[in-house]
Amino acid sequence: MKERLGYCVDSEDPKASKLVASKKHKLDSVAKDNKNKKTTPLTGQERRLHSEELADARKKKRKRHFTLEQELAHLWEKMRRHEIAKEEKAKLVTEALQKMKGKIPEIAKTNV
Repeated sequence: MKERLGYCVDSEDPKASKLVASKKHKLDSVAKDNKNKKTTPLTGQERRLHSEELADARKKKRKRHFTLEQELAHLWEKMRRHEIAKEEKAKLVTEALQKMKGKIPEIAKTNV
């Protein structure tokens, strides 16, 4: 009996030896592909940005109004500042209300 890749194979059984050979060939090709892919190590900042992008992509799939929620959160951050003039705040409020028109109950339930 021969043992290759965790399988015990009789030397008289041609089907089993072909199976082992095909598995070995497949593993060799996968190993070569992994060697050909030269990846540079990511810095901490790059890893964090990549994970944030993946999280945003998942949220876009899961949440119906994700981009609208992001825009409204950005507008809210501008509106809540004390140093902004009243006219500017009023303009931002009307812009936010225009964007939310018809979607207020759905957006009110979300956590942004």
